[in-house]
Amino acid sequence: QPIDGIWKDDLYMQTLNQDIKDRTFKPVYLLFGEEAFLKKSYKSRLREALTDGDTMNYNYFEGKGMNVNEIIGLADTMPFFAERRIVLLEDTGFFKNKCEELADYMKELPDYLYLVFAETEVDKRNRMYKAVKACGSIAEFIRQDEKTLMRWAAGILGKAGKKITQRDMEHFLSKTGTDMSNIEKELEKLLCYTMDRSVITGEDIDAVC
Repeated sequence: QPIDGIWKDDLYMQTLNQDIKDRTFKPVYLLFGEEAFLKKSYKSRLREALTDGDTMNYNYFEGKGMNVNEIIGLADTMPFFAERRIVLLEDTGFFKNKCEELADYMKELPDYLYLVFAETEVDKRNRMYKAVKACGSIAEFIRQDEKTLMRWAAGILGKAGKKITQRDMEHFLSKTGTDMSNIEKELEKLLCYTMDRSVITGEDIDAVC
């Protein structure tokens, strides 16, 4: 679902949206935080914008214990018939523990290279964190408040031609909690259950959520 324009007060999301829109990318991005849905959404949008359909010069690494020298060796390899090489690294643990080699490497990156880190655990005192802050962009995705979630969920229902009262929306969120992935799944169930009706009721919510 579209997520632009919902969190107008969050500068880091404004920055990411602007980078993607203008195609003026930072050499390194760090995405982290407890709101997994937003982190996943922006990770996907960044990957799609950076690769622009090019899979040959895109590499993905996931999990702790990865070979840092292999990553650096790959990063030093010029892209094949393209302007960019993109390396996406997920849940490496480098920002919770340490990775001196990669922190040093980020002091002088090749101009064709773009690194995207998506992490669960981050220590802001970590050298890797400071290295990204010096040369790239950092986005921390936190749990959203109820008002924002209500606006987001109502927007999804509205695009599907559905209406809901504020009272019933509050009832819905009391059942789903604030996790956006869960909210999205429950909204899909509601849309299927009320396929031929334009108004979602509290009875609908009690029936399927």
